[in-house]
Amino acid sequence: NNKSIADALKDEAAYLQRKYPTLANRNGTLYLAKTLNRLLMRHIRDCLPDLKTRVNVMVSQFQTLLNSYGDDVSDKSQTLLQIITKFASAYCATIEGTARNIETTELCGGARICYIFHETFGKALNSIHPLTGITKMDILTAIRNATGPRPALFVPEVSFELLVKRQIRRLEEPSLRCVELVHEEMQRIIQHCGVESQQEMLRFPALHEKIIDVVTQLLRRRLPATNNMVEHLVAIELAYINTKHPDFHKEAAIVSSIVNPEENHVGEGNNRKL
Repeated sequence: NNKSIADALKDEAAYLQRKYPTLANRNGTLYLAKTLNRLLMRHIRDCLPDLKTRVNVMVSQFQTLLNSYGDDVSDKSQTLLQIITKFASAYCATIEGTARNIETTELCGGARICYIFHETFGKALNSIHPLTGITKMDILTAIRNATGPRPALFVPEVSFELLVKRQIRRLEEPSLRCVELVHEEMQRIIQHCGVESQQEMLRFPALHEKIIDVVTQLLRRRLPATNNMVEHLVAIELAYINTKHPDFHKEAAIVSSIVNPEENHVGEGNNRKL
């Protein structure tokens, strides 16, 4: 009706006085505004102490967190280099056993790698008997096949190398398993280094994740090359069998006696007659 707010309030008050004189002082827009304002102030007065306490606690917590991040980074390149250097030093210290926080509940780092080499890998090699899977009949068959239709006067080196190479190949599997165990331990060291430089890692979580990702990818890329080196070492041993080794001389007579038992028996009989 194109009335102003002031005119509308006057008309409302006049209407209430005319129609509801006993309720006019407790109704209307002005009374509602005063009542709501009083309730709001009472609620603010009741909640303000707790709210103030919560704000102060949060300010203190975030101030402590802010202080833990250190001073403002003025030279980003230098800070980045320091964090990476500290991580690399912590990684090397964990392997060398010179880390500040030494684990007391289980082997880790260089001690774990040492255990893998000397205990796990060592026991795996010692459990491989040189003659496992080879019987005397296998040896005789290989020697006779190498001599063809002629009886063997001496032990053919071809048959010897054939049997020895088959046994040497058995060393490849535990060697590759050793590489895998060392690789897993070196990946575990990455997490341990995060504890060493925890303050910087908390300050730069994205950088922490990137460092872990880069180091993990580096170890993963070097794993095939390490496996190839182990395979090449076994291949080197297979490429040349040193039959001039002193250990072979004392065993040669035993093998000859197995191959030519009848000739040895005749020779012994002739010696008795003489």
